[in-house]
Amino acid sequence: MLLHYLTIAFRNMRKYTNQTLISVIGLALGFTCFALATLWIVYEMSYDASLTNAKHKYVVYIPKSSSSTGYSRGTYYPLAAYLKATFPEIVHATPLATPTSRDKVTLEDEEYPAAYIMADSSLFGIFDIKITEGSRDFLIPNSRKLAITQEKARQLFGNENPLGKRVNSGEEICAIVSGMSKHSNYAFDFIRPVRYTDEVWNFSFNENTIIELLPGTNLKAFEKKLYEHNTGEGRNRISRMIIKPLTKIRYTDPEIAREVKFQHIMVFALSGLLVVVCSLFNFLTLFVSRLRIRQKELALRMVCGASGGSLLRMLSVEFLLTVLFAVILGCVLTQWVYGSFVSLSDVKMDLPVIYRESLLYIGGLILVSFLTFELILFIFRRRSLNLSIRQSNKKMFRKISIVVQLVISIGFAFCTVVILKQMYFLHHTDELGFAYQNRGSVELLAFDSYNNVLANQLKQIQEITEIVDGGATIIPYRETYMSASEWDDKPFAAENFSMERMYVSPELVSFYNFRLIKGEMLTDADTDSLVLLNETAARTFGWDNPVGKHFNGYTVKGVIKNIYNIAPTMQVSPAFYSKRPPTDPNRFIGTLFDGSPIYERDREKMRLPRTTTVVFKYREGMWKSCKEKIDELLVRNYAAASRKTIYNFEEEYAKFLTSEKALFRLLSFVSVICMAICVFGFVSLVSLACKERRKAIAIRKINGATVGDILTMFIKEYALLLLIGAAIAFPVGYFIMQRWLEQYVKQTDVAAWIYLSNIIVMALSIALCVGWQVYKASIENPANVVSSE
Repeated sequence: MLLHYLTIAFRNMRKYTNQTLISVIGLALGFTCFALATLWIVYEMSYDASLTNAKHKYVVYIPKSSSSTGYSRGTYYPLAAYLKATFPEIVHATPLATPTSRDKVTLEDEEYPAAYIMADSSLFGIFDIKITEGSRDFLIPNSRKLAITQEKARQLFGNENPLGKRVNSGEEICAIVSGMSKHSNYAFDFIRPVRYTDEVWNFSFNENTIIELLPGTNLKAFEKKLYEHNTGEGRNRISRMIIKPLTKIRYTDPEIAREVKFQHIMVFALSGLLVVVCSLFNFLTLFVSRLRIRQKELALRMVCGASGGSLLRMLSVEFLLTVLFAVILGCVLTQWVYGSFVSLSDVKMDLPVIYRESLLYIGGLILVSFLTFELILFIFRRRSLNLSIRQSNKKMFRKISIVVQLVISIGFAFCTVVILKQMYFLHHTDELGFAYQNRGSVELLAFDSYNNVLANQLKQIQEITEIVDGGATIIPYRETYMSASEWDDKPFAAENFSMERMYVSPELVSFYNFRLIKGEMLTDADTDSLVLLNETAARTFGWDNPVGKHFNGYTVKGVIKNIYNIAPTMQVSPAFYSKRPPTDPNRFIGTLFDGSPIYERDREKMRLPRTTTVVFKYREGMWKSCKEKIDELLVRNYAAASRKTIYNFEEEYAKFLTSEKALFRLLSFVSVICMAICVFGFVSLVSLACKERRKAIAIRKINGATVGDILTMFIKEYALLLLIGAAIAFPVGYFIMQRWLEQYVKQTDVAAWIYLSNIIVMALSIALCVGWQVYKASIENPANVVSSE
């Protein structure tokens, strides 16, 4: 019997080849998008989930005004020990740093990728790490010892024992540890000892504090106690601390660097699901329409003794066979996009594991789809299959399906165009407060200062049109902070706030084309106490007319527009811009391994390197040749520099929009697929409708109707459905995109042409496809049609 059902299914799929291909391709693409996106989401949400007592482990966040959320997990080394001693609810606490200054290991003059953490012995209380061989000397603060993971040891040394080996100009490997899974927020290849002491409360962006609470701890009560606690003056008076689950920071902390934002992955998953829905609606609509065409065949089967159950099984086999082909094609697509998917998502899974996980999610979709399909067949059966088939005048299901597909297709196209317009706006708007196009910089880290020499050499490159020597750059971003504590007209209850300080010269102000709002720009004749404020600082001070006002010993000379040299979703912090004062020999510039402070006066004695920075403007469209010449210059004349970096400010700014670009590519692909499914679905439905109405079309022609009349009749019907679909899709799409645009500080407008272009493109596509099918049906000889019917 099964063989008979399969034969019938293959016969019908071959008979309706176009409809079958549309259904299989649409379902395959939807399955693949949804399965990969869901796998990606689950992977992101399971970081550090395999740790012992993972649900009791949290990361401590402290207030930070320059952060987009107002908090940062960058803390102080002694904070972990302090919290453990202060709060009995904490069973373990560890400071853990992830230094960004080195992401490579040097072995015998060769460099290899490597990840480092800096920790002490408390690390073992939080993470499941064990020393498999060697000593614990790498835990001695400020020592030159390292621990290496087993995996990295095999990569670097093969079967040779790494103990005693030296890397990075003298650091000795003294232990081999069982490393945490790479599926961790703190994955590492090497463990370094900490550089601080319990008395040094030096803030570090990369120093994290991780705690584990006792099971059964009242979390809300602990969070309240932690938030209200103040560490005191000697510990930088930290208060309003909060905690976030260790297993959730991967997708809840916006400061974690990632190629694609988590919310964009969610959108991708939803997009894949909508493609499946669109494909299923198209398939079910075509299936029901074909049932009407096959009414004689089904009626004959019932007359010959076929039961309702056998007919259901026969139709179910056809559905499952279509889904099976879609799954097979989905596996082929997964194989095809595997490399790109892993590169984009950083999902560390082998292809067989991805297949297994993807098929699991696809299986869930198939189950839901099959139950929906069976429900539809059950309704037909309850109402009598023969009666349902003969009610050909009731086309509500078909129309609803077409409207649903139109809503999804138009909605996707609308959202994609809005995202593209926002990206274009962010790249070309003049509201960023500064100009970054066709600009770049060169930075050298060396023991000598090369500002004048390097600037003169860069002037010889014909692609470069302007040079500013020795100034701080705006991109890449450099920041220092100052607490604003005293200012004119300060309200009694006003709290101090943190301000960013940028050193600029009049040449840099002109180079970046700062936008002046009030007052005057800085000049060479100005003293160091005259500064420029940004708009946010002026508002924070509460000044309507800031020019001439004073704060912390500075006088405001002018107010400039906010400079958006940060991610476009982040608010600009209060900032002021001043001329760089003469070098202060007592200026603090860092610490030694033992935590001892280093001052500017120590630079020459200790032979500490200096940073040389030159910014330049180059001719439009000539970056490639310009960079090649700069590279050649640096290799030839500055081999002694330990770091030679060339920045293109357009490329640096584009990094802020990496996730948006990825989302745009994904949505563009999905939009094209949805529109294709919708349009080809229209072709199939119109083709079936024409077959159903061949006799009606022939009779109209006999009564004098022209081809144009018949085309108009069909186009009116589908034009109405298009308008209904657009009337639903546009308000929903507008609501969604307004919520999406609100995350950006600068937003584009949703112009009328976006609506019109979507309608026109979809209308033309439908008109061409529908018109061709109807035209073929309308030119048939009516006498032949009537006689055959």
